[in-house]
Amino acid sequence: MQEFAEALCQYVARTLWAQDGEYIKGAVRILDARNHLFQELPHQTTDESADIYALSDLCHVNDNMQTEPDMNRALGIARNYF
Repeated sequence: MQEFAEALCQYVARTLWAQDGEYIKGAVRILDARNHLFQELPHQTTDESADIYALSDLCHVNDNMQTEPDMNRALGIARNYF
């Protein structure tokens, strides 16, 4: 479960890094939780029944006002699979 959450956070961090703006865009679809396979979706809101999570729902703002992946949210999602 921890390994999946870390992989999800790393994927979200890479996706955030590739974005240029102030507003977080896109979503992540979990294709295979056990093998850590994710798909980036350009314009999608969270739909947990379809294993889709908006990037903005997977992040929080840290003390330095930087957006970063939220490990607690990733662990919560991991509980759905493990």
